[in-house]
Amino acid sequence: MRAPSGFFPVLVSALALGAACTGSETATPTDGSDASTSAGGLSGDVSCVDDPRVEPYVAGITREGEHGTLSYRLDSSDPAPPAKGGNTFEVSVLDSEGVPVTGDLRVELVMPDHGHGTQVEPVISYDEATERFTIAPVYLFMAGVWRVRLELAAGNPSKVVDRADLFFCIEG
Repeated sequence: MRAPSGFFPVLVSALALGAACTGSETATPTDGSDASTSAGGLSGDVSCVDDPRVEPYVAGITREGEHGTLSYRLDSSDPAPPAKGGNTFEVSVLDSEGVPVTGDLRVELVMPDHGHGTQVEPVISYDEATERFTIAPVYLFMAGVWRVRLELAAGNPSKVVDRADLFFCIEG
C-alpha cells in the first residue's frame, strides 16, 4: 500500500513541530534519580526559574523600550505572578518624563524556545481614569518561558513608536 502523495512531508513537518515543542524543556525526575537515567529522561515537569531571561514577578516591573522613547510598566497581574492559563495584565506606558501616554497598544505572546505563540487573541482596553491599559486574557497555555512583547503605535498611518519585552517563567 502506498502513502498518499504529500504524506511524508506532512509527517516530517508534524514530527519536527512536536520536537520543537518538547526539545527545550528541562525535566527533573520526581524520584530523585538522574534525568538521563530515568524512563525517557522526562518527568513531565518544566522548570525555567533559573533562566537568565526571566526575572521574578513584582508588581510595577518596568522595561525601557528598545528606542528609549517609552517605558512599559506592568502595574499588576491577576493571578500574580502570571500562571498557566488566562491572566489579566494592567500596563502603563510612560514617556521619557514618566507621564502616561496613550496610543494603539499591541501585545504579542510567544514561547521563544518553542517558536510558537498562543491562539487566544487578548483584548486590550484603556481606562482614562487610571491611565492604564488592561490586557485580557493573556493566555499562557503551557509551561516554559513566555515572552510578552508590548509595543505602542501612534499616528496615521499607525507606526510603532517603541517596544519592550517581558519574560515570564510559567511553571508546570
